[in-house]
Amino acid sequence: MGHVVRNRPRLLAVAGFVVLLAAVVVTVVSLLGTGGPESTTSTAPADRNPRQIAISSGLSAVQIGELLQEQGVVVSGKAFLAEVRRQGVEAELKPGIYELTPGEDMGEVVRKLAEGEQSEEAKLTIPEGLSIDQVSERLTEKSTVGGEEYERLARRPQDFTVPRVGGETVEVADLEGLLFPSTYYVAPQRPAEALIAAQLEAFSAYTDSLPWDRAATLGVSPYEIVTIASMIEKETAVPEERALVAAVVYNRLKLDMRLDIDATVRFALTKWTGALTQSDLEVDSPYNTRRYKGLPPGPIASPGLASLEAALQPADVDYLYYVLTKDDGHHFFTASYDEFLKASEDAPQQ
Repeated sequence: MGHVVRNRPRLLAVAGFVVLLAAVVVTVVSLLGTGGPESTTSTAPADRNPRQIAISSGLSAVQIGELLQEQGVVVSGKAFLAEVRRQGVEAELKPGIYELTPGEDMGEVVRKLAEGEQSEEAKLTIPEGLSIDQVSERLTEKSTVGGEEYERLARRPQDFTVPRVGGETVEVADLEGLLFPSTYYVAPQRPAEALIAAQLEAFSAYTDSLPWDRAATLGVSPYEIVTIASMIEKETAVPEERALVAAVVYNRLKLDMRLDIDATVRFALTKWTGALTQSDLEVDSPYNTRRYKGLPPGPIASPGLASLEAALQPADVDYLYYVLTKDDGHHFFTASYDEFLKASEDAPQQ
């Protein structure tokens, strides 16, 4: 009995050392497994599927970190914030749609947000001069945005904040002409709605600084400028001809002549390809400028910035006619009806 009592403190000391060693091992393994309390790894490696994350405008670095943590992209929003501050880019994080992979290096995540390196899968380009139905068809063929849903929503302006045009509030039957053509990054959640909202915001952003006061000088409203610009966009393929087509429109309006713009007939019929027949040209639609004088009721497509500028600043010429030539999309312009008829004889079939 005395022998056992003499060795007890040594046994307790050994047991204490084993417990301490186990605690150290657990701590080291924990740090190695998670990257430590300020890890540079985004997430635990359990989920390696890339995710599209929408970063809204106006979010702070703290809010972005919290969002990324909620979405499982980073383990710790605080660690994200620490990395942002380490890189010195807290004020440079950009809104957009990003493709981020769980387990991705935290520094790389921060770099993408600071440089605006958005998801290519979410990238969508809407070119100038397409009508709502043409955009719908394009979306159905080439994107994950539902074309039918896009068209349905674009016909419901009451569901969106319609941009002011030249500082004026406009009441519109649909959003034709106001869906600005550009490149967008579309979130996977409700993509058609998100795209339309982004296009309307872009219209305001890109057009607010235009010389809209010119509209009154030209005898039209700002919204009618958009209508004229949409016809210019549809009628021209050569940039330097935009202001010339604008001049023809205004000159004919002043003389109370029909505009005779075939693109308005195509809009009325939603017939964008193939030759127009005589019955097509006689279609009874307020958009048919072959039949009715004046401007059509609204835009026939979404014009780009250059066409809007041309509509506001037409060329100072007396042209009343133009006809397509065989020279790669160029037109022949004239003030003479006889010259126009002669040029029409040699014009290529459309």
